[in-house]
Amino acid sequence: MIAYDILICGIGGQGAISLGTVLKLAAIHEGLDVVGAERRGGAQREGIVTSNVRYRKPESGETPDERRMAASGLIPTGAADMMISMEPLEALRHARYLNERSVVIINNFPLTPVSVRMGEREYPQLETVHSRLREFTPNVHLFPIDELSRGHFNSLRQVNTIALGIASALGGLPVSDESILAVVREQFSDFETNRRAFELGKETARK
Repeated sequence: MIAYDILICGIGGQGAISLGTVLKLAAIHEGLDVVGAERRGGAQREGIVTSNVRYRKPESGETPDERRMAASGLIPTGAADMMISMEPLEALRHARYLNERSVVIINNFPLTPVSVRMGEREYPQLETVHSRLREFTPNVHLFPIDELSRGHFNSLRQVNTIALGIASALGGLPVSDESILAVVREQFSDFETNRRAFELGKETARK
């Protein structure tokens, strides 16, 4: 059985839930089993938001077994194949889900918490975040996703589709680009712009 688990994390308003929804619907397009769970209570308070996406697919020639395919919506500690973090500190906060094979994609634009803005705490340097995460896995990638979206599209609306392109290029996802883009067409306005954003993400990951 092929199993692939993706943890998406960020701050309320960054689109972590929408990103997870696209990846789940893409699985449905391809007939894959997919389950997931979300944490969205902090979305109204600049709080933590997460989306779990868990794919299950029989190997070629394998007889499907519903008991083996069953999975909780929550990814266990140390079991994430990929993490997509829309904010650097959130990647570090959720590092317990990583293992030595995990692929980590981080939007390197920090959103400082209230405690930092009030001077009560300090936000760690990005180099510190990167080095700490590399204690879990060598596959840690930081990308200026907000900057790419602003620079190429004069908007932050394409952040999610850029991130999807990066994930497609780096992660060996069990869903095809065609299925992802089919969902993007259904879920987002201005498909052509988002298609270009997806391709930009792929090109950025390959550099």
